[in-house]
Amino acid sequence: MSPSQAPDPMRRRVLACAGAGAAATLLAAFPQARAATVDAQPPSVELDPDGVYASATLVFALPVTLEDALHRGIPLYFLTRMSVSQSRWWWFNASMGEGQQLTRLGFEPLLGKYRVSTGGLRTSYHTLDDALNQVQHVAHLKVADAKDLKPGQTYQLGGRFELDLSQLPRPFQLNVASQSDWQLQADFPQVSFTWTTAPSTAPPA
Repeated sequence: MSPSQAPDPMRRRVLACAGAGAAATLLAAFPQARAATVDAQPPSVELDPDGVYASATLVFALPVTLEDALHRGIPLYFLTRMSVSQSRWWWFNASMGEGQQLTRLGFEPLLGKYRVSTGGLRTSYHTLDDALNQVQHVAHLKVADAKDLKPGQTYQLGGRFELDLSQLPRPFQLNVASQSDWQLQADFPQVSFTWTTAPSTAPPA
């Protein structure tokens, strides 16, 4: 690379500052609101022949600031992590497995529709309430393999739900990290279950 082609450190700093400044200006236009309260319901446990699955429900209203950001073209990402552990009185709990689900909520202004994407599944909705209804439900998320569990043993299922700020554009990450109305998160109440090998649903050979 010739000297004329070499990146200019000063130019990079100016562009970074400009990006952060633009993000701060846009954030200043958002209505300010208090952090939302997220009610995380106790998760349900499903025992299948191949392992443990979890389903969970959350109840919350999207803060005005986040709703306004969504309508300005900034997609929101919600991360749900669930894990299975076993208590050990002599040491830390043993991790038996975990699973996670990342859900994207976006708005398409030209169509006036909200789009929710989870994995390869994409669904469109006409109202924000209908879109949030999908975001607030986690269904059949695998959290542990059968081979890692022992019949008759008791395990604990717990987890956490949060707005994943790391998915936001970099300038926004720097500006919203300390703002309470962007701290949308909650821990699921921990539930206990006993592993029993579920009967196979496969037809006989």
